[in-house]
Amino acid sequence: MPGMDKLSQLLLERPIAISGMKRKGIKVVATNVGDYVPHELIHAAGAVPVCQIHGGDPEPVEAAHAVVVRFQCAFARAQMGYRLLRDQAYYELTDLLIVATTCQHMRKFADLWEYHTGVETWRLGLPQEFQTDRAMAYYIDSLRRMKEKLEQVTGNEITDEKLAESIGIYNRLRTLLKRISLMRQSSFSLISALDFIKLNHASFLLDPVVMGELLTSLCETLENGRKVPINGKQRLLLLTPNIALGDYKLFGLVEEAGGEIVIEEVGEGVRAYWENVGVNGADLLESLAFKYLRQRCPACFMRSAMKTRLANVVRLAEDFAVKGVLWYQLTLCETFDIEFAYFAERFKEKGLPVLKLDSDYDASDRGRMKTRISAFMESLERRSA
Repeated sequence: MPGMDKLSQLLLERPIAISGMKRKGIKVVATNVGDYVPHELIHAAGAVPVCQIHGGDPEPVEAAHAVVVRFQCAFARAQMGYRLLRDQAYYELTDLLIVATTCQHMRKFADLWEYHTGVETWRLGLPQEFQTDRAMAYYIDSLRRMKEKLEQVTGNEITDEKLAESIGIYNRLRTLLKRISLMRQSSFSLISALDFIKLNHASFLLDPVVMGELLTSLCETLENGRKVPINGKQRLLLLTPNIALGDYKLFGLVEEAGGEIVIEEVGEGVRAYWENVGVNGADLLESLAFKYLRQRCPACFMRSAMKTRLANVVRLAEDFAVKGVLWYQLTLCETFDIEFAYFAERFKEKGLPVLKLDSDYDASDRGRMKTRISAFMESLERRSA
């Protein structure tokens, strides 16, 4: 697709550019997945924000077993493995790692990272509920402490002017990602699910201004380009707690089987782009907290989140006219696994067939997943006949 070659080139050059900035004294602040650590604050501090989102490769998972037990999900193990292998530049450039306290797997990863790398790890307190005033107050205080920590590490003051500018930059990214995503409601195949996920991942790694320019150009290309009909492919919703940069085999298997993923509901690994940060006269930290905690669809680890999450998924299924749901999870992701029984029952009531798949980033996953996806596509075709 036009623009993706340029994206690949920018990603290839980005670590070199970051290394040059580090030599000038600019700090690199990494975050964990989940999109609960506002990159706006890091950017406003004059640091380079980078999200640790790589996964899908069995080699880092195996490498991590030197220091990690096997009872962590593959993604959490991979984060340690990339650092141990020393062949992933983004994991080598970090001056400070900020980890939001999400699931137990990522909490323990933070402890292991700090112990084995010597890189300072700072925990962003995250409430386990999203609706209450006490949760909001706790999260606002966490962001205030994060602001103070960033000012200490970078030596730069985060003024309201700088923060408002950074919020505007990231609002632009989210607006453009949403604009592209909404194009997938049409009966034309304007952008593949894999390309959209790659764009989303890139938005966590590239300079946000450069990324905004690329997305703007891509939007114009997609809106004015040739329209290719989906041609009867089964429209699917992907529901998953995590899609890592590199965990892409599912997308190819779905395409081979005659399916088209037209929308995703992902808890971690991609940017929550549906809502923006409001800046109309409010305290900017409060505005950040409202967007990142209250406005967005809550993650599965939060209390009383299932009904809200289900309503969001059903709305997406209706808005994007999907014929079935792919439930994809990593082995040992117990919180998401527990949700499946509840969701599957409600999907049945709504007449939405669902296929549950799991992976441990093992190469042997492919054959099993291919067989099951193909059978699911055939069942959807029979329903449509």
